[in-house]
Amino acid sequence: MSSLACSLIALEEGAEPVMQIAARDRTRMGLQAEVIGATAMGIRNILCLSGDHSRMGPGPQGRMDILDIDSVQMLWILRRMRDEGHYLDGRNLKNAPQMFLGAAASPFASLPRFQALREHKKINAGAQFFQTNLVYDPDGFNVWLELLGERGVLDKVYVLVGVTPLKSLKMAQYMHEEVPGVRIPEPLLARMEKAAAQGKDAEQEEGVQIALELIDAVKGKAGVSGIHLMAVGWESIVPRLVEETGLVPPPKAAEEASEASETA
Repeated sequence: MSSLACSLIALEEGAEPVMQIAARDRTRMGLQAEVIGATAMGIRNILCLSGDHSRMGPGPQGRMDILDIDSVQMLWILRRMRDEGHYLDGRNLKNAPQMFLGAAASPFASLPRFQALREHKKINAGAQFFQTNLVYDPDGFNVWLELLGERGVLDKVYVLVGVTPLKSLKMAQYMHEEVPGVRIPEPLLARMEKAAAQGKDAEQEEGVQIALELIDAVKGKAGVSGIHLMAVGWESIVPRLVEETGLVPPPKAAEEASEASETA
């Protein structure tokens, strides 16, 4: 389903969506039209992605040499539309689109200093928040955060750390070996292998415990503003992760806090 349609459904359900746009699928003209339409319908958060290459998707595949813009250029175009009220060709916008711009960050895609440089470029172009690729190594992630701090940009962006619970050893191995920018440390793979030998339930529970530990390890780091939970087909586990990590208080506690606030 298109991210625009998903975002509108989320709005109807009372949630605030983050709409994703992949530069791979857009021309400059199409990008401007889509964003103006999305913001006119109440969508305020836009995540700007370059997008994986078409060869990584299923067939049938069309031409693969049409790459008009990347995420950095997209951020620059949209920031200029919002802050200066101009289309890319210089024409004035009657109503500048109001939006909060985000980008993807991948701390483990290459050497941390190279990734910090790319993220710095995105911030300069207009990124106000990052959704990171999956983090399974809190210590390695800390190196990336420190490098952003050294560049003086960590306080200019909100960082949402990507976490996905590992549902099986096979999933963990696939992500470690095949997914760009994802690295799972050997001790975690060994834990999943040991749990898999005990059965499916033990395997899934170990994946949950690893996710809980990761969230606990990164949520208090300087520069981290939130967690980006990606369920990858295991949506039913999200409420448990949110509750047990204390990201959001359980319904009863939230209700009591609200009543106490009203009484005060």
